[in-house]
Amino acid sequence: MYDSHIFCKEYKDLKDQIVDIVNGDTEDYDIDALAEHIQELYDNGEMSSSQYDDLMSYIQDLQ
Repeated sequence: MYDSHIFCKEYKDLKDQIVDIVNGDTEDYDIDALAEHIQELYDNGEMSSSQYDDLMSYIQDLQ
């Protein structure tokens, strides 16, 4: 399925949040809740597969 036309308004904010976690700039976070939210966006067709794969690769590294 071609889904690169899907624009997720939250993608940049989610990526920034994950980068802050990776860099140690954020200590108060819930990886499971973040992963669940990303999954919901993807399942609801609000996020492209490439965006999903990008964010979830970071999530997997953090788990």
